Amino acid sequence: MADLLLELFCEEIPARMQARAEADLLSMLEAGLRARGLEGQTGLSFSGPRRLTACIQGLPDRSADVTEEKKGPKPDAPDKAIQGFLRGAGLTSVEQAEIRTDPRKGAYYVAVRHIPGQPASEIIAGLIPDLLSRFHWPKSMRTGTGSLRWVRPLQRIVCLLDGQLVPFEVDGLKSGDETEGHRIHGRGPFRVTGLADYQAQLEGDGHVLLSRAARR
Repeated sequence: MADLLLELFCEEIPARMQARAEADLLSMLEAGLRARGLEGQTGLSFSGPRRLTACIQGLPDRSADVTEEKKGPKPDAPDKAIQGFLRGAGLTSVEQAEIRTDPRKGAYYVAVRHIPGQPASEIIAGLIPDLLSRFHWPKSMRTGTGSLRWVRPLQRIVCLLDGQLVPFEVDGLKSGDETEGHRIHGRGPFRVTGLADYQAQLEGDGHVLLSRAARR
């Protein structure tokens, strides 16, 4: 099992938008992973003036293998129907399909496709850019010539899976393992290796309380 840490670091996020954005990030991340065959055991999220953070703990290392079946016409069906079934199933010959029998309807073709699972890091690298492009803010902006709309200019993306960088790029910004502490009292940038290290460094030399409840 692996732990995912995602931090989106930007310019000042209006206070009224932080709690909703925190909840939306975790919800979209969990839903996106689940739809791609990954489901974690625990989800955590944090928000503050300059960051949104989500952590999914207990993710499998890869998605499960999947078997898909597509039912086709009967073996004595017109050739046009059989050719349409082959095209739709991605087959080049009826010999690649199985013939099954139903007690009431008789024999019919079935196309069986085995889809191997993907490593979790590859799934996450494809998910995050799509997630950010669909993320909704009550008010947002574009930066320079970029196409990404975000509440304020996005400056850093931390994305680690069990301490290892998950590489991807969003609107010219590459994911990394560095974050920053409080704008005035903290230090940075500094590297992090996971949630425990991230929280310890931010709440130590970074002078940042991650939890909204703790700050309150």
